[in-house]
Amino acid sequence: MEQSKKDSKKIIFLILLLLMIAILSGILHVVLQEKNEGSEKTAVILKTEESLHDMEDGKLRIRINSAVQIYQDTMQDLAFANLNQGRLLQCKIRVGETCIYDSGLIQAGNVVQADVIDTAVLKKGKNTAMAEIYNYDMEQQLISQTNTVIDLYLHD
Repeated sequence: MEQSKKDSKKIIFLILLLLMIAILSGILHVVLQEKNEGSEKTAVILKTEESLHDMEDGKLRIRINSAVQIYQDTMQDLAFANLNQGRLLQCKIRVGETCIYDSGLIQAGNVVQADVIDTAVLKKGKNTAMAEIYNYDMEQQLISQTNTVIDLYLHD
């Protein structure tokens, strides 16, 4: 009788422990899913209809709008395109020493049409910024960097 009560208590304890692990796992999954969805919701990434270029000649091909309109902390028409086969590109936008945008790695054939930008250092109207374009191989090793000046127009 005494052994039976001890076994029952052990079984109940194990069931409660498994139930707590399942609940905590579910909570962790929801939190991580919301975190990942939050970062993915900001960018509008499209597939380009343009043909991709091979890198045999060593020339990097990109497209980015030189005059970008910003409404409600969102660049409406960035149009940053990776037109290279077998390359990953990243765009960082700086105003002075402050990085106000980071596209993350963009796959070949993708275009970041619109994305959220940090407008804290921008003034209303025209702002001159530096777009730093980083070129990576498919193993995410940095190959080169090029910079171009763009104008950001803050409307709110």
